[in-house]
Parts: sequence; C-alpha cells; structure tokens
Amino acid sequence: MAVILFYSPFNQRSRDTETLMIAFKKEGHTVISLSQQEGFIIHPFLEENGIKTYSYILPGKRSGTWYFLRHLFYFITFCYRHNIEIVYSHLEPANFVASIGQYFIKARVYLCRHHINESSLYQFDQDLYYRLTYRLAKKIIVVSIHAKKYMVEKENIPPTKIIHINLAYDFTLYPKPDNRQVEQLRSKFGNQKLILVGACRFTKFKRPELLLDVVYELKKIDIPVSLLLMGKGEMEEELKMKIQTLNLTDDVLLTGYVSNVMDYYAACDFFLHPSLLESSCVVVKEVGLVKKPVVVCKGIGDFDDYLVDKVNAFITEPDSFVLEAVETIQKFHQQKDILSNIGNTLHEVVYGNFDKKSVINQYKSLNQV
Repeated sequence: MAVILFYSPFNQRSRDTETLMIAFKKEGHTVISLSQQEGFIIHPFLEENGIKTYSYILPGKRSGTWYFLRHLFYFITFCYRHNIEIVYSHLEPANFVASIGQYFIKARVYLCRHHINESSLYQFDQDLYYRLTYRLAKKIIVVSIHAKKYMVEKENIPPTKIIHINLAYDFTLYPKPDNRQVEQLRSKFGNQKLILVGACRFTKFKRPELLLDVVYELKKIDIPVSLLLMGKGEMEEELKMKIQTLNLTDDVLLTGYVSNVMDYYAACDFFLHPSLLESSCVVVKEVGLVKKPVVVCKGIGDFDDYLVDKVNAFITEPDSFVLEAVETIQKFHQQKDILSNIGNTLHEVVYGNFDKKSVINQYKSLNQV
C-alpha cells in the first residue's frame, strides 16, 4: 500500500477528488491532503473520513517568484517528512509547484488538469509558469478525450504523457432533494410557470447573460417562465442591469451561491447551460442525478463524449444557443413524457460513465508502488 498525497489549493468541497481520497483509503492506502489554502469546507469533511489534512498558507498576493519558491520548498520537505510515494496535484497553482518539485522528491507525481482551453480563452497560455508546468510534467491526468486532443494538437504536449480518466463520483455524497423545498421553489413563482435553472460563475465565457435572453424571448411568445440563476462573479452588476432593462425583475432570481443546489435542480423543468468553458462539467452531472433535461452547447468539454441530442440532452450550436434553446422549450415544454425519458436516460448515462465503480479501477495501476 502507498502513501498518497493530494496537493491542491482547495477550500471548497470537491466531490470527485473526495471520492478518490476516500476510495484509496478504503483500499488500504495512507491518504493525505495538503492545501495551499485553509481548506475551510473540505478539510473537516476529509477528517471525518479519517484523512489527514494540512494547509500551508502564505499571506499577501498569491503570485510571484518568492511566493512560488516558498511553496516549492514546503512541498519538497513535506513529501520527505511524510514519506510520500504518489502525488496527485490538482489545479494550476498546485500543478506549477508539483511540476518542478517532482524532480527533487522520490514520489511519482501526476498533474490533474481540470481545464481544456481556459488558458487560451483567458490568454495566459504563453505565460512562462503555464508552459513550464506542462513541459516539465512527467504524467498528466485529463478528464476528457477533448482535453487530451487539445493538449496534443494545440499545445504540442506528447500524447505519451497524457492519461485520460473520467472524473469519479461517489454519488451518495450528494444529498437527496428535499421535496418540501422543491415545492416551495416552484410555488414561489406560481406553479403555472415553467422553471428554468442555471448555475455558473458569472464570467464572460460562461455566458450567463444568454439565459436572460432566453427568458425574454419566451415571454414574447407568451410562454410563462421563471429563471433561478445560481452563482456569483464579475458580471453580477451587468446581469442586474440587464434584468431591469428587459423588464424581467419578476421573472429572474439571482440566488447567489446556495447550499441546497440539488433542490434547485429538482425544481426545474429545464436546466440551461450556455457555457463555452468546461472540461468535465460537474453541474450537468448533478442535474442528471435528479433526472432533469439539460440544454448545453455542442463541442464543449466532455459533452460530446456522453450526451446525445434528444436522447439524454438537448444540444445546441454555441453561436445560436438562445434561438435553439427557445425553440426547444417551445416545442417540448408540454411533452412531459419525452422530457422525463430524456432526464431518466441522462441519469443512467451519468452513473454509467462517472460513478466511482466505473472509474476507480483505472487508478489501481497508478497506485501500485
């Protein structure tokens, strides 16, 4: 059995990563979490499940040479002090440290990449730290076929470095929807309305403003709808202004971040996700747990790997999301049997592709020491 370190900047829960930690521990491995942040939310949960947790926090700005060097030194000494044999590093701040630190420790290091083209969209793909991370990496785990293809074709990363493994979930970690909360959410806007739900960071490549356009267009054709939009971000004030401009104050609720997301998913008739920036989208999988139909964009993240139009999802072209989403809702909103079948099929596909039992065996060879 191995001593395995999960190295990250996590503060919030990360159910796919938690699933792996707990599964590895049950197999007899010693599992440790080291975060570059406090781990306020995730560490208490891990400790309840017998996983040792540590944090190394530096004050001030989270960038710069001195900041990086101090994390690097700590990472190297931590691995020696705890006899780490395998490292799974998650997200860019930790991956940069681990990509260099691996040359000073005995442990095998796997960088876990959770994005596809975010570096290009946000124009940090030419930054030295980013290029060094994946040039120096010995092994990189990606969560979709699309991610591997992008790295090989666009970033010129040798395919022999890249391992594709789907995200793994213990879906029992998700709470069941509270039926009373679900009914309250639906009745809040009147049970005669269709309920649309969205959930994302309010950033330009997530395109939350398009959800307001969908509501506006549906109202023009006399389809009564309400939108519950979960999230926060830099576009929040812009969204509030647009809601007023389009006269949608009574039709759109910006909820902020909520703790009972499964209740919101269960309350919806359609879940809309116009995002252009995904790797392996978590929220669509969560919606699949409650068997609701989703409307997403073609060619984004891993959607093409497991979603089929009008079989387990509604898939639009990215450039015509609003038009196609409106047409879909107009055509299918009264066809409850079809919507139910699509939601049920999504549920089955999510379990078949991302349940830990379907994925965990791919890690067993990596964990052999």
